Amino acid sequence: MLSLFALHESNRFVHVSEVERGLACDCRCAVCGEPVIARQGELREHHFAHSSNAEPCASSYESDLHRFAKRVIVEARGLVVPVTPAASQALGYGGRLDPSILLACTDIEEEVAVGELRPDLLAATVAGVTVAIEVAYSSFCSVDKCLAYEQLKLPALEIDLRAFTHTAFDVAKVKHAILEDVGGKAWLWPMNIEAEQPVDASAENAPTQRFLPEEIVTIHGRWISVKELPSGDIAIKAVRYDPDVVSVVRTVARAHFGRYREAYHSWVIPRFRAQAARLQLRSIASADLC
Repeated sequence: MLSLFALHESNRFVHVSEVERGLACDCRCAVCGEPVIARQGELREHHFAHSSNAEPCASSYESDLHRFAKRVIVEARGLVVPVTPAASQALGYGGRLDPSILLACTDIEEEVAVGELRPDLLAATVAGVTVAIEVAYSSFCSVDKCLAYEQLKLPALEIDLRAFTHTAFDVAKVKHAILEDVGGKAWLWPMNIEAEQPVDASAENAPTQRFLPEEIVTIHGRWISVKELPSGDIAIKAVRYDPDVVSVVRTVARAHFGRYREAYHSWVIPRFRAQAARLQLRSIASADLC
């Protein structure tokens, strides 16, 4: 794989499009340290090459993307984040409900241990709140990790960068997604389900009491509740336990980055995947009627 990233003499981890052409890039290989040339010709994909013409060093694009994203956030000293009622409280905004807000930081550190966790970034905001930031490409935070953030009461944000593959990397678009856009960002904690009450999953008539907008989808003769949360996320669960229906819910939820909430017997789907999850459940329900 061609090398898209290198270390500049200033020790910044840079993309090939951010530097001058040839040896004027003043960069070295991030793996072996050898000087590299920025090849920015007309025919081939722009990339870094060892000045000695040695073969490219083996590297992980996902790791490189993480490293680049962390550099961008550290240099900007903050980023725009989505705002939910729960996040607003946790971040010290007193319930302020703007669609998004600039999370300005006084300090940002990489890979700092917090208990058993080691988030990609740990930021201290101007409001004095510590926030964990996770960058995701192919591996997203597990349910256990989300629960760990909840136990620590540590606000944690996950940024989804999977749209930016090795062949679809545009520095300006990636920086916009990281710093300014909120469409690919979701709070791992708090998840804003305080308004929902725990429900006994064995209760046949559980959906009759509704706290939030709700849709009922019927699969295999069983009800699946889809509740819209104040954050725009949705909570999905089988109203009555049925192994087959529970399996359907789990499969759909995992496909859309859902996280299971034991206390509520539900999967929470981030808002940027909520509509897609709804459509998939409706499609399964329609097929079930055929």
